[in-house]
Amino acid sequence: MLRFANTYAVVLWLGVPVLILLFWFADAIRRRALEKIGDSALIRRAILQFIPSRRRWKRVFLLLGYSFFVLAAMRPQVGTKLEKVKREGIDIVFALDVSKSMLAEDLKPNRLANAKSEIRAFINHQTSDRVGLVVFAGDAFLACPLTIDYDAFLMFLESVDITSVDAPGTDIARAIDICKQAFTDDKPRYKAIILITDGEQTAPGDPISSAIDAQKSGIRIFTIGVGTPTGAPIPVKDASGNIVGYKKDENGAIVTSHLDGATLTEIAERTGGKYFPARPGSEELRKILAEIDKMGKREMESITFSHYDERFYYPLGAAIIFLFLFWIFPERKRK
Repeated sequence: MLRFANTYAVVLWLGVPVLILLFWFADAIRRRALEKIGDSALIRRAILQFIPSRRRWKRVFLLLGYSFFVLAAMRPQVGTKLEKVKREGIDIVFALDVSKSMLAEDLKPNRLANAKSEIRAFINHQTSDRVGLVVFAGDAFLACPLTIDYDAFLMFLESVDITSVDAPGTDIARAIDICKQAFTDDKPRYKAIILITDGEQTAPGDPISSAIDAQKSGIRIFTIGVGTPTGAPIPVKDASGNIVGYKKDENGAIVTSHLDGATLTEIAERTGGKYFPARPGSEELRKILAEIDKMGKREMESITFSHYDERFYYPLGAAIIFLFLFWIFPERKRK
């Protein structure tokens, strides 16, 4: 099967009609110049020793050389074989808290930025696991289904912020339920949720009950707490990102958001997972990776890849030959 890896080079074919027009203009200018001297045909034969057919051949060589060069630039490839690759890993769904409390700055620059940094660091250590992303606040939704395309996953991750979920508050129970729905098979093993939040449940749901249901489905939950027990106020920002105040309750008092490590610990322990506080560095990341490795791996799927061999050197060789002929082929008789 023939394919072209660089289809953008197709625009270079416009050079063919451009060369033909240049040939036509050059002939017209040369013909007018000779007619001013005398009989142009006589001058070409007797004085210039010019042979018209040879010039035509030179131009054919130039056009062919250019055409084969364009063909080489398009990088023709030929499929040579099919190879089945088996991949082993597990399914991991990240549940990322994007509620306004994640703007608290007890972790610099803020909790949400630290949470994204934790996920990016984790993905950079991945090689074979499928990953998905659920974002939540007062509600939750699947932002990225399970995939092994880590670049696409990171693109979705970068696009989410506190405006991604309209419903205010924090509903961890809803996030766990949506994560359960993200898993595409009913096998009772090799499934994990990494819940990244400050742990403050402000919605009516019960995250412990949701965690128990997840455990019954063979899902382990690892929790990462972002924030500090002492807490920090939640900044209110304008359209330019400048802090214009802090969130207040109905009595006008500034709201302080605290890390609820106890709830996150219980969620993790109910499912056989573990709780990790978010800290600078990679120590906690290594611990999470070690725990996930203990879950074992399973064959996820068998993917058929098409391997293509480059064939650009054939038209490139032809281009060099025709351009060489253009260079050495004479237009005039030898004296």
